[in-house]
Amino acid sequence: MAIAVLVVGCGGGGDGNSTDSGQTDPRALPLPPGPSREFVIPGGDNTIQYFGREGSETEREEASTVVESWDRARAARKWEVDCRYLSRPYTDIIVTDAEGVSNGKATTCVQALAFFGSVASGGSDATTTGPIDSLRLTRGTGYAQYHGRNGIDWIVPLKKEDGEWKVEVTAPVDRRK
Repeated sequence: MAIAVLVVGCGGGGDGNSTDSGQTDPRALPLPPGPSREFVIPGGDNTIQYFGREGSETEREEASTVVESWDRARAARKWEVDCRYLSRPYTDIIVTDAEGVSNGKATTCVQALAFFGSVASGGSDATTTGPIDSLRLTRGTGYAQYHGRNGIDWIVPLKKEDGEWKVEVTAPVDRRK
């Protein structure tokens, strides 16, 4: 399945601030300004926390509206609504994947999400508990970060499409993984 979209565009490049595992060593970098610092994991992969710039409060509110609405639709398995929040390129990926593994039976976004079900959606629980806490962004790409239920932090990759934020994953990504 095409869940690995999260890392696209995060860059890598050797800058001398990485460990052998490719993870950013937070001791080598100053903590990022703003709310993103809440998501830095010592010794963990902190690529997103240093990605681009922190969005303004207005930008976070705009992205949060999309993320919260999408999360509720995803958790309720309202696939038609869920599909409205997904970017066109990401929709193409999941439809292509579903069409291939369903022997041509799933040919639309709604059919793809219904076919993949909880495997794609991550289950039937909403992960948001309120607005997002951080939005890292650059050139139309963003990563919403938020503190969710049960003390789990989540990331949702976003893309600006026709002036609106669209989601680039079928389920929020657990920050610990």
